[in-house]
Amino acid sequence: MTADTPHRTGHIPVVAASAISGTPVTATVAPRRRGRIKGLDGPRGLACIAVLVVHVAAHYSPDTTVDSKIGILGQALIFFFGLSGFLLFLPFVRALFLGAPKQPDVRQFVIHRLLRIFPVYIVIFLIANFALQAAYLTNAEKSLVIGSQAGTGMITDPWTFVANLFLVQTYFPSLIQTGVNPSWSLTLEYAFYFALPIVGALMFALRRRMRWNPVVIGLIPPILFVIIGIAGKVFAYYLAHRAGITDIAEQNFGANWSAVVLRSFLGGSDAFAFGMAAAVLFVAVEDGPEGSRLGTRLRRWSVAGLVVSTVAMLALLALKSNFQVTATGLAAGLFILIIVLPLAEGRRSRMADILDFAPFEYLGKISLGIYLWHFPLLIALGRWGLLAGDSVGGMLGNLAIVGVLSVACAAVTYRFVEEPGLKYARKLRIK
Repeated sequence: MTADTPHRTGHIPVVAASAISGTPVTATVAPRRRGRIKGLDGPRGLACIAVLVVHVAAHYSPDTTVDSKIGILGQALIFFFGLSGFLLFLPFVRALFLGAPKQPDVRQFVIHRLLRIFPVYIVIFLIANFALQAAYLTNAEKSLVIGSQAGTGMITDPWTFVANLFLVQTYFPSLIQTGVNPSWSLTLEYAFYFALPIVGALMFALRRRMRWNPVVIGLIPPILFVIIGIAGKVFAYYLAHRAGITDIAEQNFGANWSAVVLRSFLGGSDAFAFGMAAAVLFVAVEDGPEGSRLGTRLRRWSVAGLVVSTVAMLALLALKSNFQVTATGLAAGLFILIIVLPLAEGRRSRMADILDFAPFEYLGKISLGIYLWHFPLLIALGRWGLLAGDSVGGMLGNLAIVGVLSVACAAVTYRFVEEPGLKYARKLRIK
């Protein structure tokens, strides 16, 4: 949701390495421009709208939501994490394959990530809290009443306010799911940003010392993240079992340590892992000596894997297992790979062309704002009596009202908050 498609230009003398053997070979990279990777902004926008649909429908039309089965659209949130994994890990992987002596500039990475999220989040949080008074004062899972604004208002407790302002509320059982309801995912995103330079340093240290195949080295971080995510879910299950918590929603979002673990990097790292693995395979096709042949094989395997992982996701959802995140993350990574593999081979991706339909692409560009605006708006609009009840017509009307206003507000904050922040980050990068 928040990652930007990388660019790179230039004529760079490097010590390259074979993607198959890992043997260093002196080479000069020909002048090459890698612009925006097509086909990813559109799915980001559609995924954001899917999350909006689920939240609005479930809050005001719970029976219609159950009958229509649209709750499954909530899985789109995990696509955001997979996309962040792919786009943000990609520069690290490209540098690795090029034989660069060290990872991309960490200082620039940190500055860019801070300016990408914090300004717009702070603006929307302050408006939601003070103007709309639509922030959750206590744990939303505990206080939320379907179709009402119970538990919301203006945060006045200093500790709750400061914790939400700096996106650390998710690390405390007493504060989790306060403030802007969906903002917990930004806390998880920032944990991923913090982890990336650490695993980047590990990759380049291994490259210098072991001279392993860059594909092998590049796959180590995502494998580690899968292991951490699975271990975290097992630990969360232990915590929930010890506390006598059997409800899956309370385990994930309640005011308890199980929810803290599951909403943190310890329980959610696997959501990023498969997007990261997709980045490694993308670059192996893009820069490897057997790129075209490897790309053909990967496309076949990815389609088959997407079918299997989707079935696994549906089964785990039916079983109310927290491991559905792992299966959904795998499906997201494979879906991303299917979109971008032709581009890695220097060919046109028909799927990318379709998914980057201009309206979808624009929704992707402003998706962070849509994601943050929609929940405070659905609370405020309900309080003002502008949203309907539990029927198909009422649900569709609610979706239209909240959707249009969320897009409009997101367009404004993108123009006046996000875009200036991104321009300033690019200016700092040039300096």
